[in-house]
Amino acid sequence: MKKIVGVIAVAVLAWAGPAPAGAPVVGGQYRYWAFSNHNDLRDVLAYWAPGPFHVQLEAWDFVRGNDQFRPEVGIHLRDARRSVYTVQWRHERSQERFWLGTDQVLSDHVVGRAQVSPIVTGDSTSWVFDAGLDWYWASYDFVQATVIRDPREGGLWVVPLRVRLANERNDWLQLTFAPASRRTVGWAVDAKLRWLRLGVERNNRYDFTRLDNTVYTVGFEAPLRRAE
Repeated sequence: MKKIVGVIAVAVLAWAGPAPAGAPVVGGQYRYWAFSNHNDLRDVLAYWAPGPFHVQLEAWDFVRGNDQFRPEVGIHLRDARRSVYTVQWRHERSQERFWLGTDQVLSDHVVGRAQVSPIVTGDSTSWVFDAGLDWYWASYDFVQATVIRDPREGGLWVVPLRVRLANERNDWLQLTFAPASRRTVGWAVDAKLRWLRLGVERNNRYDFTRLDNTVYTVGFEAPLRRAE
């Protein structure tokens, strides 16, 4: 399945899934992918992240074929410095995708990230690599830069750049710009206001084909209350 490249370029940049350990949440989203060839995609997902792990269930419903059920499970463990170590799996139609990564607290304001993601099919394995830095200047405000190397389609590079502006309630506005190899550019605007999640994103030459798409997102995300 080649759809993941486009998701890397923008959708993952404005990651719709749960936060890692320390931020227990529950949420759900409806995402409508409008393609230039009119084979649009209706994407419904729900996630539960009680803290050290998360579970996500997602269904892709295309106008013409290629429907998918995409279950996902991830474990996120913290050390004494609050650095995070992640192991994650997702089923993607005819293949399995895994993630092994870490977010390392380098200073009061800087977090370094590195990740490897094998994509396993019946007769081959592709390896996607990424690394980046986050700089925080307030509790939830940050800028982020990432470099992603994907070997599919002859080898692709994506360099997502992101800024998030937030308040102390962790309501936020997030802007993403994602230039990539072969003159492909993606962008996204996402927001969270209390429990409401909204977003719009654009992929030019989606999946490095001739297709363009625009993705509209509406959903909710609510904190989980721990029992006293």
